Amino acid sequence: MCIGEYLKRLFFDNFQKLIVRILFFFGLFLTGFIPQSFATDARINPSFDCHSEISPTQTVICDSKVLSLLDFELSKHISGLRQLLTRTQYLVEARTFVEKRDNCIVDAGCIQKIYEARLWKVRARVGDLHRLEGSWVSKTNGQIKIVKIADVYQFRSLSLASIESYCVSGNSESISRSIDIDAWDMEDDEVRIQWANSCAWSVRLDKQHLVVSETNSCSHEDQIFLGAYRKGEPNNLDYVCFDLKY
Repeated sequence: MCIGEYLKRLFFDNFQKLIVRILFFFGLFLTGFIPQSFATDARINPSFDCHSEISPTQTVICDSKVLSLLDFELSKHISGLRQLLTRTQYLVEARTFVEKRDNCIVDAGCIQKIYEARLWKVRARVGDLHRLEGSWVSKTNGQIKIVKIADVYQFRSLSLASIESYCVSGNSESISRSIDIDAWDMEDDEVRIQWANSCAWSVRLDKQHLVVSETNSCSHEDQIFLGAYRKGEPNNLDYVCFDLKY
């Protein structure tokens, strides 16, 4: 084989390999399965132009990854919402949201709460909520909140250390548990949670109730959260304590 043919074949082989690699990573990109080593901490920009003349509140959003992501996530569902509302209804809702948001001025925590509440309501109306998502409460005033932000479900739980102690002496000491769950770990009616210790929970939907049970041995503090929860706002503790007080 002459040198010219050798170089030509070498170039062709390397070119083929390059094309295969490009197609491979393009395929991964389309399916969302990017290897961790190739993942980048890319910043998500909000739906508005951060380089134009913007309000103080919008400036805070542009400077925050969390708030920028919330604004971007909300913008993804606006098209679906507009199909459900008349033009006037949509404009009134949008104006009300912006007014509430801008009333926070530069308070990032306030802005985040406004966005989360708006995003929750919009996703519910366009049919994007997971069956496990929502605010759940138990008879002993335990609270569980499951909500999706981007591709991560935030699991937050809070409970009184002892309902009896609270009702008798007013001791409001609480215990909390918190974890973020990847979207692909969420099944239709159940998610399994492994805590840092040996304790593991099964959180599943049983008819209209969220049921938390242990799948591995849990400590007394973790067992406080076990049981059935219903959808709704936290119970009034005066009602919870009624049987113990009177």
